[in-house]
Formats: sequence, structure tokens, C-alpha cells
Amino acid sequence: MFQQINTVGRGAALALVAALVIGSQASAHKALKTGEMRVSANGFAIWQLPDKRALDPEIFGTPAAPLNGDLLPVAARAISADGASYTTIKKPAMFSNNIKKISGSFNMSVQDLTAKDSMKSRDKISMEAKFKGPNGKDYRVVVKRVVPVGPDHPFFGGVGTNVLMHGATGIGTPLVAEEFSYITAWGLGTLYIDGQKVDDKRIVHIMVSERTRDDNFKIGFGVANPDKLEIHLAMPPLKGSPKGPVASPVPSGLTLPNGKTQPFMHVNFYGNIKVLGNQFLAAK
Repeated sequence: MFQQINTVGRGAALALVAALVIGSQASAHKALKTGEMRVSANGFAIWQLPDKRALDPEIFGTPAAPLNGDLLPVAARAISADGASYTTIKKPAMFSNNIKKISGSFNMSVQDLTAKDSMKSRDKISMEAKFKGPNGKDYRVVVKRVVPVGPDHPFFGGVGTNVLMHGATGIGTPLVAEEFSYITAWGLGTLYIDGQKVDDKRIVHIMVSERTRDDNFKIGFGVANPDKLEIHLAMPPLKGSPKGPVASPVPSGLTLPNGKTQPFMHVNFYGNIKVLGNQFLAAK
């Protein structure tokens, strides 16, 4: 009799625990606002150093038959010794196979409420990224405000969801493979190094996308693993102003082998990525 009572009691307890778990999950979903998605990551990340990105012939063609000159001028492309193909860009850029393994955390909430660029966009963002640089310094980037209108291509009002980016799309740099981005955002960020604010109003581009890098974290000419995710945190040498983005090196605090300060920051997060509120990821 006592054993039966204990079994029943245990079953009721398990049912109660299950109900609480399901209830907490439902509450988390209910807590999402209209158009809101939340993203978090913690653990492994990479820091990208300047590198001469290899050029995909499917996007850029050949010297005899160049493609997409509006996306990357022919003058910016290096040519093979035999003149038959493009090899790399001529100057190092922020899309790189020259990487350092680091660690960090990423937390972001966005609301995609406006589909097209508009100064009246209702899109919202709240993002904080923390990571240890290859120089041992502690970095923190905070974004609280979207950039609602793109200077060179649409910004989707500041936040875009479930869109194709890069490659030959004309949205973002062609030096990155065309990829599906579950969340893409542009904002104004504040940069902290070792707890000290070093700059604000930095242009920050964020993507939560299918994974372009392979198991060795190298980028090729396509999407390496469409069933996995990566988070891009890119800070180009641009700063926000009333007239739009203006050229301004990022005060990254990282000295390159040539003695110069790295003028951009580009960090990818891979550890324990979680996304809440995206219908396509929820279906997987």
C-alpha cells in the first residue's frame, strides 16, 4: 500500500514538474512583444584580423568577363600571374581567414516592426556583447538604437528578418557568401575596453545567419553548414553622424604586426547559440 502511494505521489510530482516547465516555456513565449526575437550565445568566438579575401569567380567573374563591378570595382581586384582569374582583393579587409580564437557572450532583443527604410521606423534593438580580445583586453559593445535608413542599400528599417544577405544580393558586402539571415540589424553602438568607454555612435552590423564557416572556422565561397548558426558582430571604420555614416577608424586597442591599430572589429559567436521568436528556427 505504501509503495503504491509513493508511486502515485512520484507520478504526480513528475506531472507537476512537467507542467511547470511547459508553463515557464509558454510564459517565455508570451513575454515576447510583437515582432520581437531574442538571441543569446556564450562561449567560443573568433576575432577576425585584416586579410585579403579570396574572390569567388561566380560572383566576380574573370578579368576577361568581370561581374558585379558595382559591388567591387575591378581596380580593387588582384589578378593571377597568367591573367586568367581574379585572386584576392588588393587591400586587407574585415572578412577574413586570419582569425584568433577567443570567448565571449552575446545577448540581443530586437523588434522588427517596420519593413522598409524610414526615419519613422519603429524597429528596436537592445544588444550587449562581451568578449576577451586576442590582446587580453576585455571588450563590451552596447547597441540601443537602430540605424533606420541605409546609405548604400536598404537596412529594412534597422532590423530585417529572414532575408538573403551578401553575395550578389546587393545587401551588404559581396566578399561574404550569399546567406540566409534570420536576423539582420544595423545600429549605433558604444565601445568599452577594460571597463572604460572609448567611443560611441559607432556603426554596428549584426547578423544571426546560417553558418558560412567550416569546422575549422575558415570561409570559402559558399555556406559551409546551413543547419548551424553563427552570429556576426561587425564594426566597420564608420561612425554615425547627422548626415549619415562618416569614415572613422574603430579605436580597437589592438596593435597589428605593422604597428598600426586595427581599424575595425569583427567578432563571430558560436557557443550555445539560442534564438527565441523566429518561426523558421522554431520549426527545426
